[in-house]
Amino acid sequence: MGKKLGEVLIEAGLIDIDDINEALEIQKSTGQKLGEILVNLSIVTQEELHMALDFQNQSIE
Repeated sequence: MGKKLGEVLIEAGLIDIDDINEALEIQKSTGQKLGEILVNLSIVTQEELHMALDFQNQSIE
């Protein structure tokens, strides 16, 4: 199984554990996707999110 998005972003140095925790709290109450929350909070850019998702998808194959 591939890595979770949060793990990929942390390993890439784009976010830290506090960022993940904040986004996960928001996710619990809103049901939004984690990446969408991180972009909306300006923690990562849309481009950084796409690169992380591409990497995540490659590691699954």
